[in-house]
Amino acid sequence: MTATTEALEQAAEPGRHSPWQRFALAFALGMAFALLVGATALYAYDQHYRGRILPGVAVGSVDLSGLSPEDARIRLLDAYGSLSSGRIVLSGVETEQVITYAEIGRRLDVDALLQTALAVGREGSALDRAIADVRTAVRGQSIEPTATFDVRELAAKVTAIAESLRIDPESSSVALDQDGEFVVVPGHIGREADPAPVILALTGALAGLEAPAEIRLDLGVRVAEAEVTALEAHKAKVDADRITSEIRLVVGGETISIASEELRPWIDFQLTPDGAYVPRIDTSPLAALIEGLADEIDREPKNAEFVITDNEITDIVPSQDGYRLNVAATTARLEELLAARVGGATTQDVVPVMAVTAPALTTAMAEVAAPQMTKVSEWTTYFPISEKNGFGANIWIPTLEIDGYVVGPHETFDFWDAIGPVTRERGYRDGGAIINGRTEPQGALAGGICSCSTTLFNAALRGGYEMGARRNHYYYIDRYPLGLDATVFISASGSVQTMSWTNDTEFPVLIRGYKIKDGNRGYVKFELYSVPNGRRVEIGAPVVKDVRRASDSTQLTSTLPAGTRKRIEYPVDGKKVWRTVTVYNADGTVLRQTTYYSNYARITGIVLVGQGSDSGGVAPATQEPSEPDVVVEPTTQ
Repeated sequence: MTATTEALEQAAEPGRHSPWQRFALAFALGMAFALLVGATALYAYDQHYRGRILPGVAVGSVDLSGLSPEDARIRLLDAYGSLSSGRIVLSGVETEQVITYAEIGRRLDVDALLQTALAVGREGSALDRAIADVRTAVRGQSIEPTATFDVRELAAKVTAIAESLRIDPESSSVALDQDGEFVVVPGHIGREADPAPVILALTGALAGLEAPAEIRLDLGVRVAEAEVTALEAHKAKVDADRITSEIRLVVGGETISIASEELRPWIDFQLTPDGAYVPRIDTSPLAALIEGLADEIDREPKNAEFVITDNEITDIVPSQDGYRLNVAATTARLEELLAARVGGATTQDVVPVMAVTAPALTTAMAEVAAPQMTKVSEWTTYFPISEKNGFGANIWIPTLEIDGYVVGPHETFDFWDAIGPVTRERGYRDGGAIINGRTEPQGALAGGICSCSTTLFNAALRGGYEMGARRNHYYYIDRYPLGLDATVFISASGSVQTMSWTNDTEFPVLIRGYKIKDGNRGYVKFELYSVPNGRRVEIGAPVVKDVRRASDSTQLTSTLPAGTRKRIEYPVDGKKVWRTVTVYNADGTVLRQTTYYSNYARITGIVLVGQGSDSGGVAPATQEPSEPDVVVEPTTQ
């Protein structure tokens, strides 16, 4: 048996322990006791610093070992109270604005630091905490101190200072002044400061304990440009002045201007998408403007005229074309011009779109005809100068108005168109008119004018021209050719009777009118001049039928002295008359044959017989029954 075997056998014996076993047991019991004592001591240590900061804990350089939170707070504030005593100085435009650290609540973050300090060694199991307590006591633990402040308040204050320095820019512009001229209205530049970089820089600087007692920063105020500068506005004004400069409508050798003052109100100024400030023109009023110019542009063609000196043609007044403006086409043409001006063009002259009508007698035609012209016909009418014809004025005024009138080839002469308006301002007076079958010596303005129309009718008739409108008088007036008189009138109701004829030749006809006076006898005379055409006129004798003999009558009146007689109406026979006029060509062939019919009314003569003032009025007149009343409008005698 070996020694080992013996030892095992001995160990296996109950109640018998080896020395080693006894030692191991003793050691184990000793360690258990030591741990119990240590745990009890650590627990007592932990309980001793309960609610206080463990030994070895410091914030920065401030030792807080064993201090209660209140005492630790006091010690920290004493050590770091200067964190709220600094200031921020922000510089702008020649000014400085101050924000104190106190205003933004900058201070040591005591609450967070105390919470961290108290938490040291207080985490984990009891054993963990015991070990941490020992480690903290032996080695110590320093907590980095931190500053806090109100970031929102800081941002608000910096932003407010930046906004106080802000000046909004104002754009320059162009406007119409009281004189209708474009003027530049100056704006101004602005300024602005962006607070964001300053806020970011301050946030970083103020978070650390090393921030100085004063921080100076520049807000970086910069110029804020206006959308439209003065230079841009000036350029827009120059462009607007060019666009609205005078437009000249060239009509023949004349110009009709559209002034700048009419165009400028059509301009407004706008910013383009790329930021350019430019004038824009509204052309919608253009059509109405052009239409308004039509009266100034439109005109009838004007024949060339002959200058007469000592009954000879000595010169020619040039003819003029007639114009009729095409409003739509001219408007489109002007819109193109204005669009070109917007693009930079400076065009001023434009030819309007017009229908051009040549005159019946051009200058060239007149120059060819003038040396060949001679008198082709004439007619003269006598009239007594009296109140019935405005003492001659109502006959001579239209005669002299027609004097020199030229009827171009194939042109029609119209009496009323040729003499112009009949007004008292032009010298016309009241004169005779046939009203209700009776002669009224002062019945109408321009009474007696028919002597002029009848005379010219007969001159044109004898020249072989194509006669037009003609009407006989209500009753026959023996100063006129029987059946060849021509009355004219314009009634208050609007009816018109004119006298007209057409120059159906290839040559112009010059009308000469003459005023002739011999005592109380007046004459009107017309002469027609043209290139001889070889025509011959044959006027047949009057064919008179259905003659109704006139009678005479007397009427008693108290308006005349007793025994005094005054004729107020002459007896005129009624009748129907035909006159045939034949015009022959130069070769003897008949050009035309016209029969003129006239139906003249019968007029009963009236003689007033005075009965003195005691007669009691006008006595009934004894006379034959007259024709039914027929109203012939004024201006017929």
